[in-house]
Order: sequence, then structure tokens, then C-alpha cells
Amino acid sequence: MTGWISDRRRPIPDHLRMMLGHLDGQEKFTYVIWRAPNPESIIVTPQDGGDGFMQAAGSADQMTVEVRLPAPDGETHLYTVGRPEPADGTTLIPISQTRAVRVFSNEVFTADEAAVIFYTYYLTDAVAQPYVLRELDLSQELSEER
Repeated sequence: MTGWISDRRRPIPDHLRMMLGHLDGQEKFTYVIWRAPNPESIIVTPQDGGDGFMQAAGSADQMTVEVRLPAPDGETHLYTVGRPEPADGTTLIPISQTRAVRVFSNEVFTADEAAVIFYTYYLTDAVAQPYVLRELDLSQELSEER
């Protein structure tokens, strides 16, 4: 489902938490937000948006958060969001029925934690401290079979 995020039915933070909470890692794997240009449009598609977005994949208990942001070189880059603490191994996060991504332990979030990151992005188009970004190499295969 696509459309505008609105506080008409519930506060934005609650809406983001609810949507992220629907991820189950079995049938519902991903949630993405992006800034679209026309608030009058009822239906919004990814083609309506700009270059930046934030997405989550996995389940409400274990998800990864990625963000595409402009860099000083004028290009956009895709990053995985993480905590600044050292990683203690990796975790496999499902992104579809057949594929998963491997992320470091400090890059795994619950829906509650991810909702805070999403709300900050919703307000600022940025990822705030204390979170860190690890750039993803899009020339490499980033997922593996489940």
C-alpha cells in the first residue's frame, strides 16, 4: 500500500510504529517512506518521490533499517543504519520468502527502535546521532538465500 503519511487518524510516530510492527518476516517483510512532491495527490508511487528514502526489512522483533541519502559528491548512497557500539557477530534478516540480508548485530532493531529512526527521518530527511551509517556496496550481491 502506498499513500501519504498523515496524522489524521493517529500521530505520525504511532503510525510509523504500527506499520513497522506489521512486519512479520514471513509474509510482510518491508516498509519504506520517501518524500513525495504533491500533497494533493491521493495515491503516491515510488516514481513520485525524490532520490532519498528510508526502508526497513525483517520482522517487528528483528529488522534492518536502510537509508538512501545524498553525499558530498552529489550522488546518493545507500547505507545501513547501526548503533555506534562494536558488532558482536552477524544476523540474517529475511527480506522476502526466499532472500535475506546479513547485517552486523549493532544493525538490528525492534519496531519500537526503528520507529524512532523513521520519525527522525520523516522530520529531517536525516539519521540523527547516536546512529552511524555503513555504506553498502551496490556492485556486490547484498542478499543470500534463506
